[in-house]
Amino acid sequence: MMGKLVVLVADADTREAVRTLLSKRHHSLGIEAMRENTDFRVLVHPNRDPGVRTNAVEFLKPMQTQFKHAIVIFDHEGCGSEDIAPNDLEQKLEQELAQSGWSDRCAVIVLEPEFEAWVWTGSHHAAKLVGLSEEQWQNLVTKFAKNNLGKPVQPKEAWEQVLRAAGRKPSARLFSELAEVVGLSHCQDRAFRKFVRVLRCWFPR
Repeated sequence: MMGKLVVLVADADTREAVRTLLSKRHHSLGIEAMRENTDFRVLVHPNRDPGVRTNAVEFLKPMQTQFKHAIVIFDHEGCGSEDIAPNDLEQKLEQELAQSGWSDRCAVIVLEPEFEAWVWTGSHHAAKLVGLSEEQWQNLVTKFAKNNLGKPVQPKEAWEQVLRAAGRKPSARLFSELAEVVGLSHCQDRAFRKFVRVLRCWFPR
């Protein structure tokens, strides 16, 4: 029996967040319930973002008969093709995956500039999770340069500063915990919206 979805990501942080979203937040995402290992698997490429960008087609080819759909996720920052727009990277790799045999059963999501941008979907959840008060959180985030969505221009560096201020060590588990509680309905991040749109198309509730 074929699984429903395989997701290829670049690191453990993204893996833990995606695992949690798919297994525990299906109601918020507006998709059918899915069980890990039975319905979906999230795999990490050993060569991180550049590996996903250059090797996703070959990496996923053996899984075309094991899963009905595939999603590829990697950071624009550090992928080795920062001179190409995220939308163009997505289209190029989707075409390559389709030609390799995935047809219309695949999607590529390039995170801008990197996965940590998703952390800033719900600041009060993140503050509580790391153990900071709202006042402490606001004092920190006001120092960060923001993009047009009000998120830090350098989300990874901002997140690392928050963790240092809270006396916490970076951990993939934190991303899993945050994915479990953060509000999803008002996120305007382009990559996240595509992620949700693809899931709803393939796995309607």
